[in-house]
Amino acid sequence: MRHIAWLAAFAAMAAPAPAHPQVHAPHAPTLWISNEAGHSVTVVDAASNRVLATIPLGARARGIHASPDGRRVYVALSNDAGQRDPAKEQIVAVDVATRHVVAHYRVGSDPEQFAVSPDGRTLYVANEDGGTATMLDVATGKRLGALVVGIEPEGVTFSPDGRWVYVTSETSNSLSVIDAVRHKVVSNILVDLRPRAAAFTPDGRRIFVTAEVGGSLSAIDAATRDVLATIPIENNEGKPVGVVVSPDGRRVYVAAGKGNALHVFDARTYRSIATIPVGQRPWGVAISADGRFVYTADGLSNTVSVVSTSNNRVVQRIPTGNKPWGIAIVP
Repeated sequence: MRHIAWLAAFAAMAAPAPAHPQVHAPHAPTLWISNEAGHSVTVVDAASNRVLATIPLGARARGIHASPDGRRVYVALSNDAGQRDPAKEQIVAVDVATRHVVAHYRVGSDPEQFAVSPDGRTLYVANEDGGTATMLDVATGKRLGALVVGIEPEGVTFSPDGRWVYVTSETSNSLSVIDAVRHKVVSNILVDLRPRAAAFTPDGRRIFVTAEVGGSLSAIDAATRDVLATIPIENNEGKPVGVVVSPDGRRVYVAAGKGNALHVFDARTYRSIATIPVGQRPWGVAISADGRFVYTADGLSNTVSVVSTSNNRVVQRIPTGNKPWGIAIVP
């Protein structure tokens, strides 16, 4: 019996340990910055604010957005000013893991800004010199159609539920509302001069639109499509471009472009809370998922300013490529 017990104990010690599922450390979020004159994308670790990579793209890089699953980053490419090469006018998809371009999408002339649907299946792209918004199926690369919107369309955003697409048009001073189910323009809202970008509150009830020439921020009721308020920025001299709303829906952050500042507003009262000096010509703006940091792409400083929302101060400046334009955050 002792011999049998000894053999059993030896077998237990010699047996391999039970298999445990492999646990992967979570990845830190990354910032992806499009460099307009640099024809590239800069990738930054959002935890350390350290530059991880520069990805050459070979054309003017402007609009940039991540897929909802965080696996891809889409970048709008076009020609430099005064040049004409249709082959460069496209949206490219970059694989986040490998940092390689894995897809090219032909989306019509002069794509500048675009939006990815919340389900990740569709892109809506503003064709600035064509006055249209092109719809694209991401899986097949097939163009689903093009809708006539305002003159010189630029900013594009989806409602949080994916039902509506809003397109700003610079020259017609309008905001076109597209039914994303029926693929049809259902309304046009007049706003202040030269609207550039739009952002929804997380609950989808309101949308904020910047007007660069008007120097203002419009608040619009998404249900009635009425303009609730037109908020002056720096006495209508602020030149606002990019806009984001905080994850809790309480704050609106506006990049002031030629004003070289980030403006903070109360999303409910529209009261100005802070004006934060950042780099020169901030256009693109993004906010972290936890709402702790806002990032501005400072096009003439070749930096991204990192702003702490707890004290409304710049806490770091990150070097980028030549003329950073937009920012996407990959969680």
